[in-house]
Amino acid sequence: MIDRKMVLIKSGLIAGSIFALSWVIFHLLFADNQESDWGTGEALGYLTMLIALSAVYFGVRNYRDHQLAGVISFKEAFLNGMVVVLIASVIYVISWMVYSSNFMPDFADQYAAEQIKSLNEAGFSQDELQAKIKEVEDFNESYKNPIVMAGITFLEIFPVGLVIAVISALLLKRR
Repeated sequence: MIDRKMVLIKSGLIAGSIFALSWVIFHLLFADNQESDWGTGEALGYLTMLIALSAVYFGVRNYRDHQLAGVISFKEAFLNGMVVVLIASVIYVISWMVYSSNFMPDFADQYAAEQIKSLNEAGFSQDELQAKIKEVEDFNESYKNPIVMAGITFLEIFPVGLVIAVISALLLKRR
């Protein structure tokens, strides 16, 4: 019989490993590209999240089919999915903190510069523009604090995982 904890831990580790591996692959593919394409990076990031977090569905399905003879409630499927999401989210945060500090130490500054560039092109009045630029600069400064960075990074992945856990539980529940 398959142990529930091991199935869920393994699924979370698989999802987290996909995140960590994706940053290495993207770095190798795009490191020489001096012209940042934030839209493509964001799209690749969310695609990676969906691929990695598919481990929620497969982990819960594996547990349901082998441990519970194919029967699971929405609540149990959701809670088991959330275990996978939490493990994957923690690995996501840790791997981003390690990756960004070693390979993208100026990420926050680059991101702020891109946001300011977009604000300048948006046609705000001078007062509105200055206020929005100040918000970006304040956020940029706070993001340099590791605790803030970890919290923001967690909030980047966790809601996606939450949605996937709900969808997985709806698809997998069986009475």
